[in-house]
Amino acid sequence: MKRKPVDRPPEKMPWGRAIPYTSPTGKETMLYNIGMVADAIGRTSQTIRKWEISGVIPPTPFKQGNKRLYSREQVDCLVRNVEKYHVTMGLRISKAFSKKVYEEFKKINDEFFKEGK
Repeated sequence: MKRKPVDRPPEKMPWGRAIPYTSPTGKETMLYNIGMVADAIGRTSQTIRKWEISGVIPPTPFKQGNKRLYSREQVDCLVRNVEKYHVTMGLRISKAFSKKVYEEFKKINDEFFKEGK
């Protein structure tokens, strides 16, 4: 039996679409919920949360309430590195993958939050 969609105005349901965002430094991007990120790399939301909690990927600075949001740049970084390091289901994540993602997320976060960029 299919679930009936919840009848709410679109502004109350941002989790299935991109949310525009402008950082304090003026950089513009789109933010995505954890489910969309998981879909982009062929994983579950639970996996993304576990990776963040265990330090495989850095925590996202983008939040709305207690919901994790990820910039388009962060999603692209994860997709690119999952493919590059052949991260597959059930296998241990390489330190090289984690290190590269941390480095790229730091650069991305600096663009959004460091003054003078």
